[in-house]
Amino acid sequence: MPECAARKPSVVPYVLSWSDERVVPEGALTVKWDVVGPKLGYKEERVTDRVGRDQVLWARMTNQPGKGRPVYDSMHPGRQYYAMRWMKCQVCGEPASRDKDGWLFLDWRKEHDPPTWPEGSVTAMPPLCDAHARASMAECPHLRSTEFLILRVRAPRIWGYSGAPYQLASDGWSVGEHDALCPVGEPSLRAVLGSRLYRELCNVTVVGRTFAT
Repeated sequence: MPECAARKPSVVPYVLSWSDERVVPEGALTVKWDVVGPKLGYKEERVTDRVGRDQVLWARMTNQPGKGRPVYDSMHPGRQYYAMRWMKCQVCGEPASRDKDGWLFLDWRKEHDPPTWPEGSVTAMPPLCDAHARASMAECPHLRSTEFLILRVRAPRIWGYSGAPYQLASDGWSVGEHDALCPVGEPSLRAVLGSRLYRELCNVTVVGRTFAT
């Protein structure tokens, strides 16, 4: 979602971050140990800091939607996770649309998509309700310049995460890239600070196609 809207959107998506929301600094991270070995952790860790069966450490960000200005090219880690995990609309945060053919998603080709796209597409963009799917198609600057599909998805299974992969050094953790993709079950998730939950779109029905303007 590039920050280049041609006209002011009628609603700011629920999953977006706002300029006054702040990420917890790296100084809050530490090395934790369990029976397997070292893992990334927070110095003052809460039960809610870890998600999924892999217990991925999740990036902390203050939750102040509406404070400052919307950052259209950045999703709030907590709200993105909530919407994708519980199948809520990415725009309003209410239940996403679901019918006999499945959940409503919008999707476009990405570098990591398989040849079977849209079947098997892996996405970090949560589903939508009917009303906000229409609003997104009319107002989202990225969608207006991208060829995309309107999908119904019967089996949007949790695929994995993206985030910052840390490496253990003599003086603690160090980080290189900040947006690595890691599937569920990957051992390296022990050292990832997660920021986005991904689903794989399986059993897909294409119900519409829109071309770039």
